[in-house]
Amino acid sequence: IATLHDSGGERQLLIDLADDMGVDLANIGAATRDRLEELLDPGLPPVNPLDAWGAGGPDADRVMEDCLAAMMADPATALGAVVHDRAPLSTIYPEYIDYMRAGHRASGKPACLVSNHQGSGSDPIAVAATREGFPVIDGIRPFLAATRCLLGFRDFQAREPSNIAAADANVVQRWKQRLANGDTLDEFESSQLLSDFGVPCNPARRADDEAAALAAAEEVRYPVVLKTAEAGILHKTDCNGVVLKLQTADQLSLAYRDLAQRLGPRVIVSPMVAGKGVELVLGMVRDETFGPLVMIGFGGINVETLKDVSCALAPFDRAQARRMLDRLRLRAMLDGLRDRPAVDIDALCRAAERFSVLAAELGDVIEEIDVNPLLADYRGCLALDALVVGRHPQSSAQDQSHR
Repeated sequence: IATLHDSGGERQLLIDLADDMGVDLANIGAATRDRLEELLDPGLPPVNPLDAWGAGGPDADRVMEDCLAAMMADPATALGAVVHDRAPLSTIYPEYIDYMRAGHRASGKPACLVSNHQGSGSDPIAVAATREGFPVIDGIRPFLAATRCLLGFRDFQAREPSNIAAADANVVQRWKQRLANGDTLDEFESSQLLSDFGVPCNPARRADDEAAALAAAEEVRYPVVLKTAEAGILHKTDCNGVVLKLQTADQLSLAYRDLAQRLGPRVIVSPMVAGKGVELVLGMVRDETFGPLVMIGFGGINVETLKDVSCALAPFDRAQARRMLDRLRLRAMLDGLRDRPAVDIDALCRAAERFSVLAAELGDVIEEIDVNPLLADYRGCLALDALVVGRHPQSSAQDQSHR
């Protein structure tokens, strides 16, 4: 956006709010800056957003018109706005409408009138201008929110069509049957589900006694991780149900006996993932109106405190997954910090795409999925823990009746 102001303070307010709300300001080119410098009174910087009100005088309105026209004609600008306060009694000065007309004539781009104050109400000039195609908007925040959505929709329309590989029909049918009763899957079965849809998972073996746990460790090779797999324990770390870095059979036996005594005999044995990575989270919930909603963000034990996530409706492709990652506040962590190399973003986007396909295909039989952590590093990514909560058949039936 390019915005025209008659107040330096209001100009700065818009700059701050645009930054907070994620709205890009047009980076106008050198030719436009030269044109503005010709028009402006000495001392006014030729920049966007532009405070163009100098000493006033008989040519002030023409200067304002020409300045907005120059900024809106710049290739970097998509939309222009006159950000001026209302006249007394919340009426509108007709000259403000002329500024917008001049900007539109010079560029063919949309323009609107914005005030930091509420209350244009039913002023006939405001109503007529809006019907003419020059909206009159009360409040800078509502204007920026609307602009962000408008430009986002423009970008959405310009995207290439998604090219998402469909899931195997036999895999979809098998898991629909498995989840038809609304069961909650344990970590072992959840990882099988993810793997079947192409989401990389750390290999896991399930064991019901010490001998089976030892055999599983030999199969996946030390060092290993031992986790409880008892039914009803959804958050293993809360009950000290995870033991890391077991290097030998003796260490595994001791850890197994402790878990079996405290929590029960059923366990999962997995390889201990070496190296440093970034812990992320993949999740899915059902929105009552829109259906499966997929979340990706920074995870691990801090997922509830960081709350740095991005969401999209399923399914989506890798390009959309990358856009979701780019919206995260801590995005720079994926590019490598100090001794850590950059994360394989392409592998992460592939995993998110396949997860979104899973959510779309099984959204009618799954209420929630939580993959946390999803460990990402330069080699790719691996789901280290997962929980799939089935959707109760009664809820699915109610959805069908509403449709």
